[in-house]
Amino acid sequence: MADVLEFINNNFKWLSAFAYLAFVGLLAWFNQRFTPRQDHEQLERRLSQMDQLMTQVKADIKHLPTKEEVHRLDKTLSGLNETIHATQEGISRLERKTDLLLENELRND
Repeated sequence: MADVLEFINNNFKWLSAFAYLAFVGLLAWFNQRFTPRQDHEQLERRLSQMDQLMTQVKADIKHLPTKEEVHRLDKTLSGLNETIHATQEGISRLERKTDLLLENELRND
């Protein structure tokens, strides 16, 4: 133990310089490894904003129709389109018949 104390006493300048350099190196490593508080707080704010946006998007997506619902709507609309087309054909036939009846009525007068 006395030898260790004598070694420290004889080489105190070198040991303190080494400890100082080790401490500076440790601080430099901490600076590279960890983010500053301001950057951390800024990232935390941005993450919080993105969390809120994600919550809004999820709430909006809940109200959108599913794939199956869209498929059913598509089938229903195509059926309605066919019905409208058939109705238009029926109306066209009725128009032709009424035109013929009107022509016959006008010729007979």
